[in-house]
This record gives sequence, structure tokens and C-alpha cells, in this order.
Amino acid sequence: MADEREVLVEVKNLEVTYGSGRKAYKAVKNANFTIYKGETFGLVGESGSGKTTLLRSLNRLNETFPGCRTTGRVELDLGRGLEPVYGGSGVRPRPLNEIRRLVGMVFQTPDVLPVSVARNIALPLKVVAGAPATEIEERVRRALTDVGLWEEVADRLDLPAERLSGGQQQRLCLARALALEPAVLLLDEPTASLDVRAAADIEELLLRLAGRYPLIVVSHSPEQAVRLAARIVVLSRGRVRRVL
Repeated sequence: MADEREVLVEVKNLEVTYGSGRKAYKAVKNANFTIYKGETFGLVGESGSGKTTLLRSLNRLNETFPGCRTTGRVELDLGRGLEPVYGGSGVRPRPLNEIRRLVGMVFQTPDVLPVSVARNIALPLKVVAGAPATEIEERVRRALTDVGLWEEVADRLDLPAERLSGGQQQRLCLARALALEPAVLLLDEPTASLDVRAAADIEELLLRLAGRYPLIVVSHSPEQAVRLAARIVVLSRGRVRRVL
């Protein structure tokens, strides 16, 4: 019987190579899998297995690395049915800045901007999303509330973001991505740089957000992936070994 679930992500024959000639390194090799709407999806594997490269393929962030080449096909549903990010035919991909806004990403180490807590969210809203000034303050408040940070920082929104704790900085990065109203959220080992308590808080937050946003999570811990994800791709040496 055909699977009748709605497809969120379709990856076909994806390969990602860095460098050229004898120095060429193929980080992802002929990857094929499908992610469905309504499920949190995990990517696991040993260090160097291609997890992060595969994740970055979904928002074309690999293109920021010189000498990186991608072949195959990646399609995502960003609100108007499946459409190509790479490959495909007959439909031009969306502009790169629009893809990266709709496919938000949070990294292993919190990448807060060297500005205040509020401006970490307000600046991308203005520059990336073109949000009118009349909306920005409310969207900042809503995003901080979504990640459980509003009550902790409401009276110090002008505080430099670097002065927050590691867990608070990671939640701020999540808030910044959510404020842009993504269609999909990518998380690259989002708890790896945090202590046990902060990591548990982020896991709990992700479980709550999973009811509202499609999440695709790279994890260094198979146990964490099982806690967070409905299905898991296991990678080894750049290849998809199995889907659980």
C-alpha cells in the first residue's frame, strides 16, 4: 500500500563533495530518504559521518564553503507544495535568502550576535524578513515567550547577549529563528555545548516546539535522537545505512 502521508522533504541521490582532484572528499554519498509532515526527524552517526553536511544541504548552507559541489535532488515543502532546493526540473528554486529564512537553523555552539538580547531578534526581523517597525517589538516578545526566555530577560532586553548563560544563549538563537516564521527548523547538535541541566531544558523545549514546527535534528547521542525523533537516519562514512 502506498504511503499516504504528506511529504515535507524528499532527498534523492544527494552527493556533496569538497575540494577537487586528488584532494576531493565526498562527505555525502548517494543519500536517499523522505521526511513526512508531522514528525521530528533525527540524523545520527559517528563523527565525520556527514550528518552536518547533509543537514546543511537542506538550506544550501554548504554553498558558503569554497569548493563545495552538490548533485542530486532535494525538495522541500515550504508552504506551497514540494519544490526544489537542488536539482529538479521545470521550477526555479526560490532565492537563496528566502530559502534560508524559511529553513531556519540553530547550530551546536550558540551564535549570538554581538548586540543586545532584543536586537539579536529585531535585526534579522528588519534586515532578513523586512518586518515593519510597528511589528518588531511584539514579534521579539512573542519569540522570547515561545522559548521560555521572556520572563528571564524582560527587564534586561538591552543586556549584551554574550552575558547570558550558555543555555539562555541557545534559547535566544532558537527565538531568533522562530521569529522569522520558518517552515522547517534544522538543529545541528543543539545541546552538545551545554551542561546537563541546560541540555535537558533545550530537549524539553524542542519537544514542545515539535507540535508546532517540523524539526530535523542532528544529534551526537543516539539516546537523545530516540527521545526527540519519530524516525532516524543512521549515517556512516557519508552513506545512509538505515532509516529507523
